[in-house]
Amino acid sequence: DGRMKSAIGIGTLLSDGIGDTVRVSLTEDPEFEYEPCNRLAEIAESRLFVSPTAAAKQSAVETYEDTRDIQSFAKRQGDLPTQIDSDQIDARGFLHRDGSVIAVVTPEMLKQENVQYLYQELGCKLAVGMPFKDIATVDSLLMRTLPPSDAVAERTHLRRLIEVSTGVIVPAAELEKDPMENTVALMTLPEAIEKGGKLPTGAIRLAIELNGKETTEQLKALETLNPVMLLNNPSTDVSYLHASRRLFELLKEIDSKLPVIHHFESTSITDKNELALQIGMRCGSLLTDGLGDGVCVELTSDHRFSVDQLRQMSFGLLQGCRMRSTKTEFVSCPSCGRTLFDLQETTARIQEATGHLPGVTVAVMGCIVNGPGEMADADFGYVGTLPGKVDLYLGKEVVRKSIPNEEAVDGLVELIKEHGMWVDKEDEAEPEAQEAMSIAN
Repeated sequence: DGRMKSAIGIGTLLSDGIGDTVRVSLTEDPEFEYEPCNRLAEIAESRLFVSPTAAAKQSAVETYEDTRDIQSFAKRQGDLPTQIDSDQIDARGFLHRDGSVIAVVTPEMLKQENVQYLYQELGCKLAVGMPFKDIATVDSLLMRTLPPSDAVAERTHLRRLIEVSTGVIVPAAELEKDPMENTVALMTLPEAIEKGGKLPTGAIRLAIELNGKETTEQLKALETLNPVMLLNNPSTDVSYLHASRRLFELLKEIDSKLPVIHHFESTSITDKNELALQIGMRCGSLLTDGLGDGVCVELTSDHRFSVDQLRQMSFGLLQGCRMRSTKTEFVSCPSCGRTLFDLQETTARIQEATGHLPGVTVAVMGCIVNGPGEMADADFGYVGTLPGKVDLYLGKEVVRKSIPNEEAVDGLVELIKEHGMWVDKEDEAEPEAQEAMSIAN
């Protein structure tokens, strides 16, 4: 989370050429701060116009007028899917009002021996082996290929997800070869224009994938095609940032409220820290400008990230951009000589005890010097004041003083309960899901 938030906050400014010194603050030993700090600077420098490669990518984007208001913030809100009379399933859950997460899934994951594990990785609740959406369940799936129609078990498992309002996005060419009911057909914009938006058999909605090279005339045709969402995936030979900004300017010009999902695709990333920095800087810099309605991460490198890792990172991105809250928000200071307790150990204990409270912000500060200022927006604060002693805050007000360290985490939990912001943790998995997970592992 620390790397992601640094990439979002610092990366947003660097993307506009603002700033020449970078300071990354993590709740880790100081030597671990250098690598993400240096890497953010490298990524930013590689995107400056003085780089021949970056200059070529920026020049490849058609000229547009940037009308962003730099003195105020207003999020562009895409329209959510609506229900129509002919729908046999609820399509309204294909996207989420606060920001959507789309996961990439393969037919192999839907096999009998893997599917319960997959349901868990997608963030589903399970009841008698059946999946249901929860607070951090992915909203839709992107499947480049479908299980064949004679793979009855795999199609049944996929159908169960569709029945709980999970969108299944499949290239139109795949659906034309082997249809499946209640799916979302994915087309490029030229393909959708050529077909007049006509859907393959079984598909109930259209999604359009954009590569950043579409002409103004083509983009103006979007409204007549009525897609349920746009997947913004600029090709590698154009600037992702500038192609995306151009897209939003043209959508604004035609007064379009089509939802836009930022599609992050990579063939080379194998390290989770690098992935957090790249996603945070590339997609986060747009989302913090209010441009975008969600994210889809698709990796095709030899190193396989789990669906769960990518799901959690995607939700972390949305929460870091102040969009969709699915867990407790933590604010903590970096360790320094004034810290009056083991910051890493204490933060880990607090996260374990309180990390399941979306909408709640908890600040963990090692001392009184900067603590109250840094945690000004927190609901609750945990601040070291004397060796072995902690003060607890409600907002900016001290409500409990000089609590022994060993009692302070329990005291924080009680304080949250007293103010009506506590919920008990739910069991993470049913026995059959846990068994499936052990088999898949």
